[in-house]
Amino acid sequence: MREFQDGIAHLISHDIALSYLPSSISLEEARLQLALHQGKAVTVFLRKLDNSTMPIPVMQGSRVVDLKRSIRLHMGSQLHRAGKTMPVSWKYVWKTYHLAAGQSKLTDDNALLLNCGIGNRSEVTFIKKLRREHKGKSVRARTDG
Repeated sequence: MREFQDGIAHLISHDIALSYLPSSISLEEARLQLALHQGKAVTVFLRKLDNSTMPIPVMQGSRVVDLKRSIRLHMGSQLHRAGKTMPVSWKYVWKTYHLAAGQSKLTDDNALLLNCGIGNRSEVTFIKKLRREHKGKSVRARTDG
């Protein structure tokens, strides 16, 4: 595996189009970056809760679930490269937040991004899901900030 990583690092450092990529890039990240250069992928910008944006490459014709997978991959890689070891509970993230494009929530994981109005250079954000109380205690929906 170390030889593979060394080979990837050598190729990236000697390719003008890919020289900006980190040497610790994963195979999936490299595949998506090459697809971007070939016009087979698009960049979706994720506006995070701290109001910063992160470019997320996804293949053309992808579904919402593919976007979620790319977000998980790129945020995990970014945290790893920054030396942060605290794991992210993606089960909690997707249980607590929706992705939204404009004013529409991306609730159907199987929906095509194109049908949701998401194309190249579109922006998606996290929005808090409504929480409903169960077991007859309270049926009103509320938001937490």
